[in-house]
Amino acid sequence: HRNRIDEVNVMISQFAKSDPTKANYACEQEMYDTDIFAKRLKNFIHSQKLTHKLSATNDMSGSFPVINSLSPEMQRVSCFMLVREHLELVPYLSSRFLSMHERSRVAKECMVLDFPPGETIRMSEDDSSIGRGIFVMIRGTAFAAHGSVKSFSQRKRKAFVITVGHVFGAGEVLLSEGNVQSEGRIEVISFTRVLFIPRRAVLAALERNQKAWKDCARWKYLLATTSHLNGNDKAT
Repeated sequence: HRNRIDEVNVMISQFAKSDPTKANYACEQEMYDTDIFAKRLKNFIHSQKLTHKLSATNDMSGSFPVINSLSPEMQRVSCFMLVREHLELVPYLSSRFLSMHERSRVAKECMVLDFPPGETIRMSEDDSSIGRGIFVMIRGTAFAAHGSVKSFSQRKRKAFVITVGHVFGAGEVLLSEGNVQSEGRIEVISFTRVLFIPRRAVLAALERNQKAWKDCARWKYLLATTSHLNGNDKAT
């Protein structure tokens, strides 16, 4: 019990301190208020000391094991609290288009991943890669490239530097499998931490919110479709 209290305190310390968008969703304000939710979390963990109930595992539990012991709702809101600032960097997943509840559903599917210098991250649908999705740089520096890179000259032409705050793959993740730009790679230069948003979570969010698709995501899709034709291979 004491270990879980310590774990939840560590997790709460990583929550965003405030959400400047919460005024747009007044009915959701209490659930997504950092201080109120932190108290709910602590009360929940204390109550578990008596009931000893544990809920299902969660993708974020590798970084914060205490998530496994929370209720499904608290898992979802905790994940959102941890990554909402990073989700805001992806235009069609931001508060401009999605409610807190919609963003929390995306957050629950996300993973925070660490990579050492020298590692290459491949993005495709085959079993040897991490899969397709969006990468938001939390820490570190890396080279990134869209599409297939088969030679040094291609690498030199296509690769560009991404660092903290950069979003890689927001347009390409929307492309169908087999498109020349649907794959990508990241070559890690320094210790790097990323938020990985799986393609399935992105597509599900856009399926539920057509405005996000019509007003934003489809233009990212169009740019990703045509970028290699005009020589612009940088992140979208």
